[in-house]
Amino acid sequence: MAIADQFAGLPLGQLIAQPLIEVAKGQAELCNVYLTYLFKMAYKDGKVNGETNVIKFKLNRQIISAEGESKLQPIDIEAPLLSLVPVPAFVMDEATVRFSMEVKDQTMTKETGSQEVSSEFGCSFWGCHASVSGKVTASQEKTRNTDNSARYEIFARAAQQPPSEGMAKLTSIFASVIEPIESK
Repeated sequence: MAIADQFAGLPLGQLIAQPLIEVAKGQAELCNVYLTYLFKMAYKDGKVNGETNVIKFKLNRQIISAEGESKLQPIDIEAPLLSLVPVPAFVMDEATVRFSMEVKDQTMTKETGSQEVSSEFGCSFWGCHASVSGKVTASQEKTRNTDNSARYEIFARAAQQPPSEGMAKLTSIFASVIEPIESK
């Protein structure tokens, strides 16, 4: 049977497509984890359209008057909790199916043969004896090996997304509160 015929019955479509389908299912589950966490952090008791989870605090900001006098002015801040906490926004950044296949078939054929021929000749005449003998040996050996193998490899990679834009803006607000305001 030809080696190509050994590949005929393999479900190549399933072997290649099924890992990609599983990656898509994994991505859907990652989205579910994301949304569950998002609602838990955004709303009290995780109820959508419920009361928002916020952190309330006061800051004192330094105000410098036109005369150079410094005084503190209290500022009330309400920051949504969701904007302060990293959200586990994992995505399947890359999904690669590496597929290489060979059929594993090992065959070893060994043929051995040998031949031996011997001959002896002798004669006597006028009181002399002579003899000649000979031996010829021949051998041969043929060995044939065939080896094919199969391999299936899948590679998937997940990566954390960068922080949200809301968190970056809130961090910028915190940084600006440190700087004093000059009044005129």
